[in-house]
Amino acid sequence: MKLLFLYYDLMNLYGETGNMRVLERHLRDQGLEITIVGKTVGDELDFSQYDFVYAASGTERSQKVALRHLLQYRDSLAQAIERGVPMLFTGNSFEMLGTSITDANGTQHQGLGILPFTTTEQSQTRYVTDAIATCELVEAPVVGFVNKCSICEGITSPLFHLTMGCGNTPNTQEEGLYYRSLLGTHLIGPLLVKNPALMEWMVNRIGERQEGFSYQPKRYEYEERAYLATYTALRERLPENQK
Repeated sequence: MKLLFLYYDLMNLYGETGNMRVLERHLRDQGLEITIVGKTVGDELDFSQYDFVYAASGTERSQKVALRHLLQYRDSLAQAIERGVPMLFTGNSFEMLGTSITDANGTQHQGLGILPFTTTEQSQTRYVTDAIATCELVEAPVVGFVNKCSICEGITSPLFHLTMGCGNTPNTQEEGLYYRSLLGTHLIGPLLVKNPALMEWMVNRIGERQEGFSYQPKRYEYEERAYLATYTALRERLPENQK
């Protein structure tokens, strides 16, 4: 199976490369043969070749560089999304999927237009916060961290419902987006590493693309202990009526 790490050199803040490294390990533990391919600006892209696509968080400037390149391959990416290829876009990489990104100077940049939402960056405000969320994909609460200056408006299928943190727009609990097998979120940390249940969901979704795949439950004690420690510490900061 081939996994694509998109803009591995430009979009790799906050240790987000860990998502791909640990995902590879979990997939190999399921007996799957995995090849990770890195692609960046200047490379040709054909999304029909891959069983999983990952893009991480970058600076606002790096995001625009990546976006200009990715616009050339918009249709190939859109077709892969419609076919249900599993994808994860963390941090500000998922903002590229919308119709436009307006930067802090007021300049509007054309987005991929795959999903109908817009992003606006702010010059004076940055949202930096821990997060706890629920998600229909998994039973366990999801934990993460947010560091963004953007507001995303028009998302109709959010990925998470927050009990702590900053949503797609200020003072709302809806965060990220979920469409077919595409997950987009500002939650970083890295997301899959910090959330064993979500990692298991993604491993299942990718594995299902190989004929005859049957998920074999495995214990990852240190990952589970790290998740529990993080969730317990964050939960203690919630008001009593939200615990």
